Formats: sequence, C-alpha cells, structure tokens
Amino acid sequence: MNWDILIFLYLALAMSISSLLAVVSRNPVHAVLWVLVMILHQAFLLYTLGSEFLTAVQIIVYAGAVLVLFLFVVYMINLRKEERWRIFIQRSSLGLIVFLVFVVLFFKNLAFLTALSPSFQAALPMDLNQGTNLWWMARYLYSHYLFQFEIIGVILLVAVLGAVFLLRKLKEVA
Repeated sequence: MNWDILIFLYLALAMSISSLLAVVSRNPVHAVLWVLVMILHQAFLLYTLGSEFLTAVQIIVYAGAVLVLFLFVVYMINLRKEERWRIFIQRSSLGLIVFLVFVVLFFKNLAFLTALSPSFQAALPMDLNQGTNLWWMARYLYSHYLFQFEIIGVILLVAVLGAVFLLRKLKEVA
C-alpha cells in the first residue's frame, strides 16, 4: 500500500467522522467546528489532487467566510433549549428518511467507485498542461456554466436576505 492510498484513506475517514459528528452534535457551535475540521481535510484532499487554487478557495471562502457567517447566525438566533428539542422530536422521522436515502446513495456511489480503476487524478475534460488551473477553471466556468453560476449568486443573495428578514422578525418578537 503506497502513501497516496494511505493519505486518501485518512482524509476520507477524517471527513466522514467529522461530518457525522457535525450532524449529531447537540451544540451548534461544536457542529460548526466539526464542519471546519471537515473543510480543512477536504482542502487537503483537493491539494493532493493537484488543485492548489481550489484548496485556497476552500480554505479562504468556506473555512473563513462561510463558517464565520454560520457562527454569526448561531449566535444571533440564540435558540432556547426547549425549542431545539421540540423541533428535533417533530422532525426525527424526516431525518431518518433523509439519512436512509443518503446511505443508499453512499453505497451506490461506493460500488460505482470501486468498479473504476484506481486513479487519483481527476477526470477533467481538458488538458491541464496547456494552462494553469485558475485559467482553465475560469474559462470552463464562465463559458459553460455562466448561467448556473449567476443562479447560484442569486440564490445566495436570497438566502442572506431571508436570514436578515428572519433575524429582524425574531428581534421584534423578543
């Protein structure tokens, strides 16, 4: 067994465990910190795949900005203990169904991945030796996926506006 496989197995195991701990953690701050651990391991996995730009974006955007925004929202909402338990109990069957769907998808994708030949190079539709990673990503993103990229921007804007609206409504009630 070579080092590439050992590093990949460590990263996959660490990401799986930290994701599971983020889901089952009762304290929202602890859940956000487990997501931070998962994002850092994911960034290192991207680095091992040869994508330095995505590694930097993963750390700067997700570990830096998005998780700080999550912590900000967690502190602003200030969930009371009895509200958290009631919501958790009412939605436990829905959570179980979603969990079972993800388990089925996980094993389906695991069977698909084990059928492939072992390779740690990403299957990209371009030759990376012709340009840098950043140039290829920008060219591919802005030529083939421009509309989807703009839609994601609008969805994120609506999510931020919705969070601000909910926070203002919660402050008016309190």
